[in-house]
Order: sequence, then structure tokens, then C-alpha cells
Amino acid sequence: MGSRIFNINKRTLIADFSWLPALEKIFCSKFKIKKQVSIALVSPEEIRELNRVYRNKNKVTDVLSFELDSQEILGEVIICLEQAKKQAEEKQKSIKSELQLLLVHGILHLLGYDHERGEKEFLEQTSMEQEILDKLN
Repeated sequence: MGSRIFNINKRTLIADFSWLPALEKIFCSKFKIKKQVSIALVSPEEIRELNRVYRNKNKVTDVLSFELDSQEILGEVIICLEQAKKQAEEKQKSIKSELQLLLVHGILHLLGYDHERGEKEFLEQTSMEQEILDKLN
């Protein structure tokens, strides 16, 4: 069964997203999401350029989120698969768990959570991330 709200552009990159329907149920239930979320997997070079252009940070990052002014699409979550693999290895976790964390993190940004606004917001976002990941797994 395909996803109603998630649209993945993996290009030639390979990753297992078989858990997306379960994540969709969680987000639809908790946040009543009706719009689609675009998910793109990109190279370190691509995410560095996006980070430089849109955030004025000339470095590779793991995930970026962009809201879209659309009736159908909430926004796009862009994940650097190579960076996700590196972080998973450093944390001694699976790539699956790292992708889940990054996607949840990115979607929460699209929903208005912003850990960079201060300690309170940081705690709210990380708490919500953990709640969703606990339900997912």
C-alpha cells in the first residue's frame, strides 16, 4: 500500500522507507495532516548548496525543511542520505532509525516546531520527536 501524504524522490539513492505508512498514521492522527509532504534524498554536494543558498551556511547538513505555499503540499523535507548513514554509524544505530529521526524532525519543522528559537522550543521539539518515534517503533 502506498502513502497518501508522503511522496519520495530517492533518485538513484537507495533507502528502505517501508515504515512510512505507520509514520503517516501517527502524523495524520496527531496533527490531522491532509497535505502531502515531499521527501527528497540528496547528495552532500546538493544539500551543502541548499544550506548555503537558503541558510547562509556553507556546510553539509543532515536535513532541511522547506514550507511550500500550496494547497496540496505542506512542504519538502530534504535528507542527505550519506550524512544520515555517517551519523547512524557514529551513534551505532541503524540507518532506518536515523532516517526516521531526520524525517520526523523535518516534518515537525514544517508544522511550526523550531528548536533554534530557544531552550523551551528545543525541549518541545525533541520531546515531540521522541513521542512520535516511540509510537513508530
